[in-house]
Amino acid sequence: MKKMFFFETCKLFFDKNSNKDLFGLIVGLLAVFTFANVMMPDWPFMFFSAAMIFSTALYRFVMVNDDFAKNDIKLLKRNNIIDFVISKNAFFLLFSTVIFILVIISSSIFDNSFLSINFLIELLGYNFFVLGSENIIYIFHNKPVKGYSSGFKRNEIDDIQTGIKNFMDQIPSLIAIVFFVILFFVIGFNPSIYLSFFYYAICMITLIYFKKREKTNRIPYVV
Repeated sequence: MKKMFFFETCKLFFDKNSNKDLFGLIVGLLAVFTFANVMMPDWPFMFFSAAMIFSTALYRFVMVNDDFAKNDIKLLKRNNIIDFVISKNAFFLLFSTVIFILVIISSSIFDNSFLSINFLIELLGYNFFVLGSENIIYIFHNKPVKGYSSGFKRNEIDDIQTGIKNFMDQIPSLIAIVFFVILFFVIGFNPSIYLSFFYYAICMITLIYFKKREKTNRIPYVV
């Protein structure tokens, strides 16, 4: 039976052995984003910047985290590259959108004005640009990265080393985010949701093309 990458990604991400860590992560994200949204309404670029950093971190996690990468490389063939790209993008886009919707709802508890579909559309517009660029970055920057160990009892030295490696892995993505922050909030470029999604779709198609070419030329697939 053919395994779809979307369900495989969900299976790994929502692994029962890491439920406590995931729950803590979600609660922490909601608390931080809600606080930033409610307490700093005059500095929206800070909230949007944090949202873009979260989205790019989630992308890198489900694409290059060692557990995901090892599982993906076993399943990836030339005939399921489209499923690989679309499923991965669908997962982190769906998860991040749910988080943002929950943040908007929790923010509206303090002020009804935060309950706005236009705010969500603006947020998605920025994220489409960031996530589209992540698809391009992944073409050239896709080596596996070791993740943090689960559980409350941790080896501090291992966690520090893992954190440094993860930060190094994020550098190309952070450079892209700095570029978009300047483009959106300094230069004042305000893309429509349609333009943002078009850019996002083109980037996904580009990733599909390069991965298919790798398989056609029998270049070892590295994740």
